[in-house]
Amino acid sequence: MNGNEALAFGLIAAGVRFGAGYPITPWSDVMEILRRELPKYGGMFIQCEDEIASISMALGASFAGRVAVTGSSGPGISLKTEALGWAVMAEVPLVICDIQRGGPSTGMPTNVEQSDLNIACFGSHGDSPRVVMAPANVEDCFYTAIEAVNIARKYNVPVFILSDQSMATR
Repeated sequence: MNGNEALAFGLIAAGVRFGAGYPITPWSDVMEILRRELPKYGGMFIQCEDEIASISMALGASFAGRVAVTGSSGPGISLKTEALGWAVMAEVPLVICDIQRGGPSTGMPTNVEQSDLNIACFGSHGDSPRVVMAPANVEDCFYTAIEAVNIARKYNVPVFILSDQSMATR
């Protein structure tokens, strides 16, 4: 099992039944597992036309009462930040998986770097606190996903899970 698989199955174990995303490496594996597995548990995963639509759909599902998940890598997280600020203001629970890769913009999809901490902590307008978690190893990806969903649900906040290319495929 690799980190992306552990993350996806942790989200399912925690009760996530809706997800929305747009393909981008190395997040795409999580998206594909959720797309395949969520229907077995009465859920669904939607591939959207872009990153903004994916966070907006996930926020809609969470606003309706189900903690949802979305995810991406650095460039996509940048696009999600305005909606993320709204989620904080509206106290909507949401889990955002950021599977980091090297470099800004399109980056280097196969290089390892942990460069998204600042955007995860501070990326949106105004004072918009949120929880940021990072698993220590592949096994911890599973348990971090469960804890992220529980925190989002209990405190009605967005929760980031920061993984990276190395852990995702290890």
